[in-house]
Amino acid sequence: MKDNFSDNSQNYAIYRPSYPKEVFEIIYSHIEGKKIAWDCATGNGQVANILAQDFEKVYATDISQNQLKNAVQKENIVYSVEQAEKSSFEDNSFDLITVAQAIHLSCPIFFRIS
Repeated sequence: MKDNFSDNSQNYAIYRPSYPKEVFEIIYSHIEGKKIAWDCATGNGQVANILAQDFEKVYATDISQNQLKNAVQKENIVYSVEQAEKSSFEDNSFDLITVAQAIHLSCPIFFRIS
């Protein structure tokens, strides 16, 4: 497991761009419930923070302890250091699973950014 994001985690938290709300509207249109979400590879918790506005509980995991130290703190977000492929979660535990990097990379596809 290689941690590529710990060195500048404070700057990463400050300067990473945010996501348009329309991205989440599209994602939410494909799910039935909004009780529990998992934001895998959460980084600084940008997506977890948005999910926490709509979900009762958000589990947010990352391999970088430094990223998690700089993550957005909310009462209904539970952060932990875990590998995506070796999580401690039971199968079928979540209404939604997100990977922030995938959302980050898909934004130009959903929205023509010029």
